[in-house]
Amino acid sequence: MKIKTLLLASVAVLALTACNDKSEPENAEATTALESEAQKLAYVIGMDTGGKLAHAEIELDRDAFMAGLNDALDNRESQLTQEELATVVQAFQERQQAKQEVADAEREQAMAQAAEHNAAEGKAFLAENGAKDGVTTTESGLQYKVIEAGSGASPKSDSAVRVNYRGRLVDGTEFDASENHGGAVELRLDQVIPGWTEALQKMQEGAKWELYVPAELAYGSGGTSGLIGPNATLIFEVELVKILGEE
Repeated sequence: MKIKTLLLASVAVLALTACNDKSEPENAEATTALESEAQKLAYVIGMDTGGKLAHAEIELDRDAFMAGLNDALDNRESQLTQEELATVVQAFQERQQAKQEVADAEREQAMAQAAEHNAAEGKAFLAENGAKDGVTTTESGLQYKVIEAGSGASPKSDSAVRVNYRGRLVDGTEFDASENHGGAVELRLDQVIPGWTEALQKMQEGAKWELYVPAELAYGSGGTSGLIGPNATLIFEVELVKILGEE
């Protein structure tokens, strides 16, 4: 890595700080004129690079930063030898790697704890729910309750259908609904979670069921990147509006 690249990558920290520091309006950088195209371009580059540096949580000595920036922009000789630069960069990378390893370990531990909690919570919920009137438990462990019965045909395992739905966690937290996507959505039964594939094949057009889906028939130990954690049991209200392609 060349010293100019390293220093240029750091330039936007000052601009980013100035932009976010609402408590010091007298800061000169916060009122820098952005009139010419060159000024605007410099600002855009600064904000983009500064955002990346801020996300990486890199702490910079402002005086040393300005000295290095000016030396690089004026094409002056570096105050550090190539050997010193290499040592500094290597030490920095090692510190960042150590931080990342700690963060990864903490994340894995949190995931393991969440998985254990969700599994126990889901098991208790399904045991209690399965004993309620109107709730049917299938051989796979899927539970459902018929809210409204439909009529006519039922979809096949590879059918395309149109459905309305609402999904929530066992604690009541809603994580998705078809209305968030503009209304009823179209999907294929072989491209959804196993709990849906099984349930929809038992439903007829016009039917509305409440599904209680164990983690192994939902998103399993991985969960999703959103509200659905590892080993989460899910509850869905699903209405089979239409089997597509059926007359």
